[in-house]
Amino acid sequence: MSDDASEVRRLLGPLRDRPVSVDQERLAARRARVVSALKRDVRALAAARVTRTRRRVGYAVFSLAAAAAVLFGVSRFGQQTPAEPALAITFVGSVGQTMARSGASPRELHAGESLLGDPGEIETVAGGSAELVTSAGLGLNLGGATRVSLSGLVGAPAVNQVQLSQGLLTCSVPHLHEGQRFSVQTPDARVVVHGTVFSVRVDSKRDHGAETCVEVTDGVVIVQHAGSETALNAGDSWGCDSRAVPTAAASAALEPAPAPESGVGERHPVPRGSARATERGTLGEESRLLQNALAAERLGQPERAQVLLNQLLVRYPNSPLSSEARRASARIAGASPGR
Repeated sequence: MSDDASEVRRLLGPLRDRPVSVDQERLAARRARVVSALKRDVRALAAARVTRTRRRVGYAVFSLAAAAAVLFGVSRFGQQTPAEPALAITFVGSVGQTMARSGASPRELHAGESLLGDPGEIETVAGGSAELVTSAGLGLNLGGATRVSLSGLVGAPAVNQVQLSQGLLTCSVPHLHEGQRFSVQTPDARVVVHGTVFSVRVDSKRDHGAETCVEVTDGVVIVQHAGSETALNAGDSWGCDSRAVPTAAASAALEPAPAPESGVGERHPVPRGSARATERGTLGEESRLLQNALAAERLGQPERAQVLLNQLLVRYPNSPLSSEARRASARIAGASPGR
């Protein structure tokens, strides 16, 4: 007999010598212990599987939420533009008194003053003038007896608009970004521009026609009136020819006696608005030339500014604005290249 057979018999000897008990009670007790242990292990395995599943779902949800947050943040960062600084308005100065009427407490404005918030309605005295400029480069020149509200520039909400209730307003509008507009709202019209120099007059005492008169010095403006739009180019006007012209008798009664000095009371021909010049004298035309020249200087157009100043000095050599015009002309000439 081989050694392997002997080893097998030796190993199986204990089973032969000590047979397994087949007692029913012992078998039942052993079976109960085994089944209980199996059930416990099965329940533990099931609970562990549920925990792992929930953990995986939680990780997946968290990962998706984090990814969505990152994508949203990147999208917002890509679309976000730097906050524009608040618009600042500076009162440059005036001829005569200029008031800011906000509520029941009007106050006088002083040269160089910064207007914080909505200053209310700005009003000049008859025969006076005023100039304001914004941090965006917008220039506003007010004629005499003029009322302008700036709520549309700095109020809530700001719509880049001013409201002219009465008088003459000359606007020097810098070139705006695409989609931006600047407008002047009057009682019966709205003037919309992208960037130009123009004047708007409101006269509620006109006998007939529109209250608003628009004159364009440079660029293109759109006049919206009674549901229609009219485009004006440089040199064009709108609503300015319907002003009532006095009759000859009334003109003779209102016309002052000729001045003895040559040129003092002289009427110079005006390309546009000669009827208005006859009605109110030449001061309005003189003021318009000076204001447009200053506006052209601010816009970096020294040649055009000099042309306008020369027109003022040649046509109206005795104008009360001539000294200011000469100072402006000297200043522009000194700032020109090569001087």
